[in-house]
Amino acid sequence: MASILTSAIIVNSKSSVSTYVSTAQQLYSELQSVINNLTASGFMGDAADGYKEFFNTKVTPAVVANLTEPQGSITAGLNGMLDTIKEQLLDSVDPGLGKMNQDPGKG
Repeated sequence: MASILTSAIIVNSKSSVSTYVSTAQQLYSELQSVINNLTASGFMGDAADGYKEFFNTKVTPAVVANLTEPQGSITAGLNGMLDTIKEQLLDSVDPGLGKMNQDPGKG
């Protein structure tokens, strides 16, 4: 089934990306808090250090740099693509052309 791309679809898509980013940031903060609490007391030594290092060198870049950063992340790229689609496919179309196409020969 065909659908018509509208500015509202782009706005809704960007809103969904924003919600995804906010949720990922919230979950990351919760996980970071759990890791910090766990390794602050009662869990010390090489195992705890390894746990923190894994979180800092693997989990943090995966979630922050690759997923939620406002510049250079996957979600930032997705928002950029949505902006480009809107600018090149929707904003550049002459609304008068649509009217002329609806009633050819009278324009």
